[in-house]
Amino acid sequence: MKMRRLSEIDLARIATLPTADKYRRLRELKSGYPPHTYNPMRANVPDLLNVQPPMFPRVGYTNWEIVCENISRKARSEFEEKFNLEVSRALYDFGKENAVLSYEKPISEWSVGYGQTVKYWWSVYTVVDKYPLFLFVDPRLSLPLTRLGIRFALSIMHERIRVPDPDFADAKLAVCQFPRNDKGVRKIRIYEASEFELLDVEQLNEMIDETYRIWAEILEEREAAERKATGTTPLGF
Repeated sequence: MKMRRLSEIDLARIATLPTADKYRRLRELKSGYPPHTYNPMRANVPDLLNVQPPMFPRVGYTNWEIVCENISRKARSEFEEKFNLEVSRALYDFGKENAVLSYEKPISEWSVGYGQTVKYWWSVYTVVDKYPLFLFVDPRLSLPLTRLGIRFALSIMHERIRVPDPDFADAKLAVCQFPRNDKGVRKIRIYEASEFELLDVEQLNEMIDETYRIWAEILEEREAAERKATGTTPLGF
């Protein structure tokens, strides 16, 4: 059986739940693909966060019209274009208002077992108020990270970014969400690691291991049910 990967957001939402709730939430996860992605937004991070080239610094922020055109070109539908532009605009405004400069910082994924990895960061840090800041962007309107899920994500960021690198031991870590305001406009909401008591490695590993163990059980149940429905065996007859 091939292990289907849990997204970073789904893992963080579910791993923090009691065991019985893990079963329920994992059974609710559907197969297939989401109606849209945020890949166009992710592809434009260098312009949204003013990432500086290694050799020659940028002169000023990229105009929003250019960013907008690039995102629209990469979107697969008007629906995807709309959602990507909303989140991108909020992130872009945050960057411009804070006059941010961002720099590349390669950080590999974190192995969680079961042949899976997670990455609650882009390989970029953003300088805000003279401090490096690493962001995890949660763009969802439906089923975004809970407060416990945010704590989980920030804890993994701490272990993967701060702990192994003394140069970034004091870096700020944050999760960004994009709720709608009273006018229906999506605005950035930032949760910093300083607001939470972070989980340790042992706690994180226990949560992740139980989640994936249950997920493997559920995937096996689904495969067995599909074989029964079609009247086939693992050998195909």
